[in-house]
Amino acid sequence: MGSRTSIAFVGAGKVGCSLARFLAGGEGVGLAGFFSRSAASAQDAAAFAGGRAFDEPGELVAAADMVFVTTPDDAISQVAGELAGCGASLAGKLVAHCSGATSSEALAACREAGAAVASCHPLYAVSSRFQSWQELGRAWFTLEGDDAAVTALETLLDSLGARHARIDAAQKARYHASAVMASNLVVGLYDMAADELSRCGLARADAEAALAALFLGNAEHIATDGVAASLTGPAARGDEVTIGRHLACLDGDDRAVYELLTARCRQIAERGRG
Repeated sequence: MGSRTSIAFVGAGKVGCSLARFLAGGEGVGLAGFFSRSAASAQDAAAFAGGRAFDEPGELVAAADMVFVTTPDDAISQVAGELAGCGASLAGKLVAHCSGATSSEALAACREAGAAVASCHPLYAVSSRFQSWQELGRAWFTLEGDDAAVTALETLLDSLGARHARIDAAQKARYHASAVMASNLVVGLYDMAADELSRCGLARADAEAALAALFLGNAEHIATDGVAASLTGPAARGDEVTIGRHLACLDGDDRAVYELLTARCRQIAERGRG
């Protein structure tokens, strides 16, 4: 790597645009641009984040020190093969993908072609192609792969003040399950809560809105103070009479979920008292 690192992206969707704009703010970082199956997508991404839209993967590889693969997970191995066979040398370069569920081994073809490979996943729900980059400074980034690649990514993230951690590639499925629990499955739990509240007489939209302050306040406390210090409610108090009343009025999946999570909250409460 030279004194100025050039980065480029294969894939110009939400993660590619967001990560490009965010990383390009790092010290000594230049954005070479984007390649996408859709030329229009690459052009839009370049207009937004910087750099240029490349017509061929080989042109992108030749212009970059670091190549980020921000395609859907099932395309990563294919893209790695295309990069390895693009005609431009990967020797001394870094290739990273940004999947939370797939390990860096999906880039094995690039390693065999001379690159150091890694995965670099922002632990954040990237929901907007052109807005989420402003939020990535709050995210942790998880890294795994070849030591040289991970070390270079750590240096890049440090220049942006971004928090990061190394994980074992063998634990990627468990890591991704954790992320789903904290993000996607919470949506399911909120949906259940809104259903129960709507059964009390609120319109469904009002039920969702009414729970927002409770949900957001608790989430902020958990993020700031930790799990044990943030637990309130009947399980925290040891109020089994109230828990029994709740179980008596719930049924089906809602009752099963309440029972399972209450058991976990009892464990958290005990841990907090320890």
